[in-house]
Amino acid sequence: MHINLKRLMEDIQVLSSFNETTGEGCTRFSYSEEDKKARNYIINEMNKIGLKVTVDPVGNIRGKLEGKNPNYPSIMSGSHIDTVFKGGKYDGVLGVVCALEVARVLVEHNIILKRPYEVIVFTEEEGSNFGYNLVGSKVLTGECNLEKIKDIKTKSGQSMYNKIKELELNPDNLDECVLKLSEVKGLVELHIEQGSVLDIENKTVGIVNGIVGLQWYEIEIKGKANHAGATPMPLRKDSMVASSQIISQLPSILKEKGDETTVATVGRILCKPNAINVIPESVKFTIDIRGMNPDVLKNVIDEISIRLKILEKEGFDCKINLLTKTKEVKLSDDILDIIEEEAKKEKISYKRMYSGSNHDSSIMAQVTDVAMIFVPSVEGRSHCPEEYTKDEDIKNGCRLLFKTIVELTKY
Repeated sequence: MHINLKRLMEDIQVLSSFNETTGEGCTRFSYSEEDKKARNYIINEMNKIGLKVTVDPVGNIRGKLEGKNPNYPSIMSGSHIDTVFKGGKYDGVLGVVCALEVARVLVEHNIILKRPYEVIVFTEEEGSNFGYNLVGSKVLTGECNLEKIKDIKTKSGQSMYNKIKELELNPDNLDECVLKLSEVKGLVELHIEQGSVLDIENKTVGIVNGIVGLQWYEIEIKGKANHAGATPMPLRKDSMVASSQIISQLPSILKEKGDETTVATVGRILCKPNAINVIPESVKFTIDIRGMNPDVLKNVIDEISIRLKILEKEGFDCKINLLTKTKEVKLSDDILDIIEEEAKKEKISYKRMYSGSNHDSSIMAQVTDVAMIFVPSVEGRSHCPEEYTKDEDIKNGCRLLFKTIVELTKY
């Protein structure tokens, strides 16, 4: 069966036109006017091929293609259509349009599967609008409730609850969203890698073994503010110098205590008083640590804590606080083996790998078997206007998704 690449690319182009920042990447926040237009486009495309379309009270879209046994749990595929600010046009969207293309090919060739197949569009994956991500999947799994929906707000103070109501949905019926175990047998999400591994190694797809755990910490190091010119170097308690020691030591700490999946990033630094001629009194910085092994992550944090204690002996006041934490997720070996076998049959080059980014699949793994297929991101670029995946990689990734879905629905 042939994937219609031209049709796929037209889907991507149309969706990218629903954009708040035309010419400066793609900006489409959940529940915005642009999001409404994108939703309507997807729903119309689902209706064209006869999918049974439902939109739940939080805005997740599901298009079901009935199988020979309509009461059997569904195999799902899909992703999200919301974006970060001035992001790219492939992140999330590619997984949605490829899942839709699978349904189109099935309908066009009159292939009736043993069980239902569903195309799913998860709402508010990025968290760009409300600072709280993976909302659609968290609601489906019961992790996010009505109280949370009412509490989450945009930067301008609008609640998610009210924004959902603007879509003429009823978030008061949020309990209706929660999936029953009898509804879904498995989920396969196709996504761009958002890293450079596949591009560098010239692999067509990545078969994702697992999604790494994430821990965010904020570290504060307090020294003593003083005059930048009149204070001799040996008499200083410079919190910026002390902080830079910890930050610069992170690569060696990971080399010693981490494993091949462990990464650490300092993404935000706040200096006080932040004046050009004042020795900094205090510095706060964040560390984003990710990896598949929780014991390894603990070892990394323990080592950072030891080095902070050394600074305390030198007269600094040091604090380390956990901001947020998500558990690592091992994906379904059974589905991953099917993907690998189909890749071999189709002569599609692949790499077994881990995902360093969170996805709705990591949440859905709580309630069903989940697998992910990555396609290359050129130069690893993502969440930016330069985000790009080659047409041929898109076609092959979608072809592998199709073969996997057909195989999964045999059981």
